[in-house]
Amino acid sequence: MGAGVFGRVRGAGWFGLVVGAAVIITSGCGEDAAEATLDPRCEAVLSSCLTRQRTCVIEEDEAVCRACPVGEYPERTSGLCQPIPGAPMSHDFGLQTIASGQEIGSLCQSWVLDNDEEIWVNAVEMDNDGAYHHSNWFFVPEGFKDWPTTPWMDCYAGGFHEIDAALAGGVLYAQSTQVKRELQKFQTGAAVRIPPRSRIITVTHLLNYLPESVTTGLRLTMHTLPRADVKTPLTPAQLIYTDLAIPGQATSEFSGSCDLAKPFGELFEGQGLNMKLHYVLPHYHDLGDGFDVSIVGGARDGEKIVELGSYTTDPFGFAFDPPIDMAGADGLAFTCRFKNPRDATVRWGIGDQEMCEALLFFESPMAFSAGVSDTTDESVVEGGVDDGVRKFTGTCNVLGFPYNPLEQ
Repeated sequence: MGAGVFGRVRGAGWFGLVVGAAVIITSGCGEDAAEATLDPRCEAVLSSCLTRQRTCVIEEDEAVCRACPVGEYPERTSGLCQPIPGAPMSHDFGLQTIASGQEIGSLCQSWVLDNDEEIWVNAVEMDNDGAYHHSNWFFVPEGFKDWPTTPWMDCYAGGFHEIDAALAGGVLYAQSTQVKRELQKFQTGAAVRIPPRSRIITVTHLLNYLPESVTTGLRLTMHTLPRADVKTPLTPAQLIYTDLAIPGQATSEFSGSCDLAKPFGELFEGQGLNMKLHYVLPHYHDLGDGFDVSIVGGARDGEKIVELGSYTTDPFGFAFDPPIDMAGADGLAFTCRFKNPRDATVRWGIGDQEMCEALLFFESPMAFSAGVSDTTDESVVEGGVDDGVRKFTGTCNVLGFPYNPLEQ
């Protein structure tokens, strides 16, 4: 992520389940269920693993979350790895060579689908060979703006805009920071629609911090469903805090509370908020110490639905099955927490700078970009790290617009 799917600042780009007694394989994924060994020690962590789209295994006598093998996902009733349903469509984007210490802020790459029929995507698997710091994935009409179909260096400067891509087509996927492999899978029957005669375009951010050059490849697989199996078409959204000024030698938080009910009511004649949250992908860099999302208003006011800790190179996506029903609520609040050991203030940007945003997918007739672009309030909470956590906030502005996921 970075500038955001609805485009604010040039950067790296966009983006409650209940299980019974936890039972899980201890010898790895992909085994026949009848032969799998189930371990009750996973009970305490299984719900968290499944929300992060992972299974649970026992390693050195400890229950830990691990990704399933390629082409598999953790089935939610048992937690066991099972084949991802649907028909796979795959593309290899070829190789890129990155010099030692080189950073490429934007390299656009394309996949012309040559599809005469619509495509319904239930799951996306991305894998790369390293140096892909982040990538944001859109679909647009085949000839839209005559953007090149070959790899296109510095594509932001060359005319690519994420707002154009998102509105002309839609959002498919966003990669967690620095991961080599990631699964984004929605619940059974939920999918993103790609119209006929579309192309996938990804804006990629590459960074090689190694002492030697790196040649790396990028691949994507979409797992598609027939239209008859699609029960829930999905709509993209974004939370973002662009006015970052992360103080040096301090712990700080940047928060926004976003009223979604007001624009929803304005768009749909006074209706209450009719949205169900399926997926959240937070995005920050290595100074990130936490990312939280909470419900605002209604019976579940203050309930924390995303709680992510310090930055790692693990996938960050949260999938909710069943989805979180926002009926009766006013909106969402989000907070990015940072620990900055440097002397200098860190701001929004690529390289050694930071970001604070999330890609979301909803069951909703409204897409939105919501965020804080102007910090107006600061406070210090005593007793935190470094004798106080510095807290920053401002008005969360919400841009909402109608979005028909059956036709977009």
